[in-house]
Amino acid sequence: MLTRGDIIDVTIEKVIFGGDGLARTPHGFVIFVPFSAEGDQLKVRITDRKSHHARGEIVEITQPGPARDNPPCPYYAKCGGCQYQHLTYAEECRLKENQVREAFARVGKLPDAPVLPIIPSPNPYGYRNRITVHAEEGKIGFRGVNGRELIDIRECLLARPAVNVELEKLRTSRQAEGHYSLRDSTVPRSGFFQANQDLHEALRELIGAALPEKGGMLLEGYCGGGFFTEIVAGRFQQVIAVDNDPRTLRDAHRLGLTNVEWRDADVAFVLPEELRALTEATGKETSVLVDPPREGLPLRLAEALCLDQVAHLVYVSCDPATLARDARMLSKSYQLVSVQPIDLFPRTAQIECVSVWRRN
Repeated sequence: MLTRGDIIDVTIEKVIFGGDGLARTPHGFVIFVPFSAEGDQLKVRITDRKSHHARGEIVEITQPGPARDNPPCPYYAKCGGCQYQHLTYAEECRLKENQVREAFARVGKLPDAPVLPIIPSPNPYGYRNRITVHAEEGKIGFRGVNGRELIDIRECLLARPAVNVELEKLRTSRQAEGHYSLRDSTVPRSGFFQANQDLHEALRELIGAALPEKGGMLLEGYCGGGFFTEIVAGRFQQVIAVDNDPRTLRDAHRLGLTNVEWRDADVAFVLPEELRALTEATGKETSVLVDPPREGLPLRLAEALCLDQVAHLVYVSCDPATLARDARMLSKSYQLVSVQPIDLFPRTAQIECVSVWRRN
């Protein structure tokens, strides 16, 4: 019987979504080990014990797995921001693509989902155009892996050089305690904006390719500052773009898109109402673009999409598990054309996907 503090020898079978390695005892009991690599042979100290699994920390790497690498960041495994710096970037991409496939098979019950090869980031470091740091008790940095300790950070290797200049300015200015959003000059000062500067155009091109070249109505949920709206609005007679963050909508209004109606409202209520109205009307083919938070689609919206089917549906997701959950429902009314993973957040466990659906 394993107890907290025990040290045991394990071999990592695979790395699961979230970044933990999975190992098993000779009796099949599961142990999750952060910062481990597939094929690692390790001595692990048990840090937490549940009825069906345990968690452990690496005491010694007896034999490294073939894809293990040396992390370049001095704060790695202390700071909670990154999970994959100890792997080659090729291995990270392989893992993420497999994790998307597994989510669709296990959660979505769609083992043959058309998951495409992942699009890697041109730069696994120096890509973030914004970071949020915390200032407390003379320290400025990110939360540690335990979520409580604040790790004092002088430079973030994921951030663009201009963002690290802002970090240095903050460190020398003796600011009051609190949270600080540090951004380079390309990022609006108000609300949400895509963080990976190097993949902006690739992501927009995916959305552009997924929507029709010409259409009647586009309903866009979680539109933010109009990052996608800006490139597709001209294809449609009318666009209704909805978000409940007035800060980002202020940025959207500045785009000057004359055929777009921006609404500050709850997407879960507005889109179903519009879908119902459009279904009852005639002569307008409708497309829907949604980019929800990691919680995925609200049940009310998912049910409305299934009931009032649209010609083209594009669902952008930052969490494969909730995407796969929603896909299980949507697949009853739509054909899943493709799932395109794109690595917007290298060295972290996050995975972005663009899924394309067509009405059955």
